[in-house]
Amino acid sequence: MNETKTYEIKLTEEGEFFINEVLIKEKVTQEELHEYQIRERKEQINSLIDWISEIGMEHSRQNDKSLMKEDLKYLIGLSDEFILSSINTNDYIAKSDNEARFNLICKEILEINEATK
Repeated sequence: MNETKTYEIKLTEEGEFFINEVLIKEKVTQEELHEYQIRERKEQINSLIDWISEIGMEHSRQNDKSLMKEDLKYLIGLSDEFILSSINTNDYIAKSDNEARFNLICKEILEINEATK
């Protein structure tokens, strides 16, 4: 039987992220070595609210605003404390929504973290 490893994300009071008790080096996140970054879901919701309000009634950005509203609805509907957020698109991965993909990305981040000096 093929066992799938489950990954857990934790955040310390100092703002350090851990995946399965392994500290994720600042370099991995600061230098964006992986397309996905760990985010606190509630913080991402707050950021989206701010960005939506900044767009206001700008007609040229209404499509962006619509996408952000859809993202906001999606994130509000989750119960996860942490999500994975793409730095290239508006894609989010939540463990509760797609555990296999969440675990795959966590594994990739840990592999990059291991290889990072």
